[in-house]
Amino acid sequence: MPRHWGCLILDPRYKPPTVSPCAMSTPRAPISLSSTTCLRLTEAGGGIARKRSGQVMSDPLDFLDIMRGRLRRAGIRFALTSGMACVHYGLQQNTKDSDWIVAPDDLEKFRALLSSFETDPSQGRVSYRSIFGAPLEMEFLAHGWTSHVSVWDTPDSPEHRVDLFGKPPRVQRVETEPDDEDWASRHVVAQMKKTDRDRDWPIVDGLGWQLVSLGRPECLLHLQDPAKLVAAWQSTDASSREAAAVRRPLLRRLATETDPDRLLGFIRLERLIWESVNQERYGLFERAWKDFYRRWKTEAGWQWPTVEAFSAQHARLKEAARRHGLPDDPLRTSSRDEIVDRGLRRAATRGIQPLELILALTPPPSELMP
Repeated sequence: MPRHWGCLILDPRYKPPTVSPCAMSTPRAPISLSSTTCLRLTEAGGGIARKRSGQVMSDPLDFLDIMRGRLRRAGIRFALTSGMACVHYGLQQNTKDSDWIVAPDDLEKFRALLSSFETDPSQGRVSYRSIFGAPLEMEFLAHGWTSHVSVWDTPDSPEHRVDLFGKPPRVQRVETEPDDEDWASRHVVAQMKKTDRDRDWPIVDGLGWQLVSLGRPECLLHLQDPAKLVAAWQSTDASSREAAAVRRPLLRRLATETDPDRLLGFIRLERLIWESVNQERYGLFERAWKDFYRRWKTEAGWQWPTVEAFSAQHARLKEAARRHGLPDDPLRTSSRDEIVDRGLRRAATRGIQPLELILALTPPPSELMP
């Protein structure tokens, strides 16, 4: 059974579409190491690690196995998401970072797990990274901040860059895949990928197409290709259509729009809405961090990250956040309606379209900024 935490909105009845998904979007089996690898394999920390010159080392995929085992044993609720999830689902070849959603209530246990690296040098080490991010505390991550750390799970391992979410953007409820409980569901990953980065949108469409093949109603929320969207819509029962159209108003146009070029134009305007609202939301976090960072850097002897142990780094960053006023919730300065409204007006300007059309295509605030 899948795990989840948060609030739930959609669970309509659904008739699986008859569309045949393309091969490139077919979900592939969970990633495993090749049995022909020239490096000897050895068990390490509940996962698989490679051994070279007498030292246990881990590559990015091994690291995931090791850390997943450690989090499970510590009773920490988590879901792997973003780039590594796209690799897992066969939509991306590789990624440098791993992105983890950790239940905010479990962050104290997660920090304790990271600090455990300090007690045994053979376990490696952990350090905060220099890029913008908040202390790994519930008060920050529960409001949408991210934290960024580097983990060396053995003394000679490569650096593993770990990005941590407590409340992932655009996600109403964190849920994992059925029978694949360590991974954020395709729906959750697709929501997180609705950013202002061009490279994310083919992933959104690919995840939607996989959801078609799995017979899940959320496919209608993510498909970006007009032909695929129309085919899925026509194969869906009325109850499921209505439930999906509440969350994606563009779907109501499928009853009357027959020109695929016009439909593609509406889809691109809808994407512009997601991009513009995300820029408004993210900008508040970015400005809050930059203001804090500029004040912090004026301190005598300032250095970040320091070479001290992770627990000492954490105490230093937490105290600096308190001393220099890093807000736990940058969105508090504006209502969500105000943030969405600014984003919609930018979308109308960028799309050279009347605001009325933008409003007609706009998903509800509970989708854009839950």
